[in-house]
Amino acid sequence: MTVYKVDGIGTRKDGSGGDTANLNDPKKFVRLWASASLVKGDAVCLDFTVSTYGLGNNVTKADVGASATKQAIGIAAEDVTVSGSDYQLVDIQVQGLCDFAEIDDTNDNPGDLLAAGATAGALTLAVAAALPVAILVTEGTVATKDSTVYLINPANL
Repeated sequence: MTVYKVDGIGTRKDGSGGDTANLNDPKKFVRLWASASLVKGDAVCLDFTVSTYGLGNNVTKADVGASATKQAIGIAAEDVTVSGSDYQLVDIQVQGLCDFAEIDDTNDNPGDLLAAGATAGALTLAVAAALPVAILVTEGTVATKDSTVYLINPANL
């Protein structure tokens, strides 16, 4: 008999005729070079203007106002201070439930798709042209980095 691993969302048989909820909460982090100072909870994007450690290995705050920073890929999981070209490694959460995201809007509803916002490092409602990075679970207070989102890893990192 083949053994199958069952995890993720939903339910599974518990062996006694009932069902058990799957409580697995997988999260995925990547470690990249920060090319700008970041605060835990900042939405980040790949920074293709820097190639010090190779293209695609640097991140900066996501900001829908600039073409190079429109696509958010995740949320900074720690504070990091960058001085000049002294880039620092930083953990970025790219998938799973994240309870420290910054949202720059106050009328979002659970289930709304989120993308880079007009405020650098914040998420907002995704417009038709934006590729979403997260699904809103619980909205916190604006600019306090306490909103809960489900990150969907749009860059497949």
